[in-house]
Amino acid sequence: MNLVLLSSTDSHVAEAAISHLIKHMPNDFHQQPVVYLASEPDPHGEYFAPIKKMYQALGFEEVIYLELEQGFEPSTSTALKQSSLVHLSGGDTYRFLHWLKHRGVDKVLRYLADEGKPIVGVSAGAMIMTPSIDSAVLCGDENNVGLIDTKGLNLVSYCIVPHVTKPIVTNSTVTNSTGASPIKDLTTFELFQLSSEHELLLLSDNDAVTVLGNKQQFFGEPQLLRTNSN
Repeated sequence: MNLVLLSSTDSHVAEAAISHLIKHMPNDFHQQPVVYLASEPDPHGEYFAPIKKMYQALGFEEVIYLELEQGFEPSTSTALKQSSLVHLSGGDTYRFLHWLKHRGVDKVLRYLADEGKPIVGVSAGAMIMTPSIDSAVLCGDENNVGLIDTKGLNLVSYCIVPHVTKPIVTNSTVTNSTGASPIKDLTTFELFQLSSEHELLLLSDNDAVTVLGNKQQFFGEPQLLRTNSN
């Protein structure tokens, strides 16, 4: 697999991680478009525009916007297969996964990942790449779409909490040096540790993870926690 998992794209670390992936791709990699898969409709391109600019700065001429709800195109699967790279955007994690499953795009993404298609996931997009999005409750996401099956793409072995600011973990206690952590309820966090069968990766906006083949590399200081059930 060829993956990048990010909390945010607004850092030099994020650019370094994506560049690291690109460096390991074929020379003609930039000739095919990047496909940006929106977590929810973005009619004015508020979130798409800066991502498009980022990929153009990295040498890609074409960046295609696709969405899953009202603007869904039957040709989405073909566009994903013909892309150089798939970008899974941030947003509402439950809503994003709901529509991925509803459209059957989750199966396409899993197939493409197994075939080596590079996938970059940011925040919600990164959580969707994990075994389960259940960790989304730790950063305040609510299941407002009635999603029952919260299984993710299972491309990595751990769950993710993005946007954590300088976490300090001692046993089962999480504190934060700035008070800006998305983990608002430590009791919920501790219960998650007790019940989860997966490790938990805490990512700040200055952290990133790449997975190239069977080699994983951390950028910044991601913090991988074992849950009590491991």
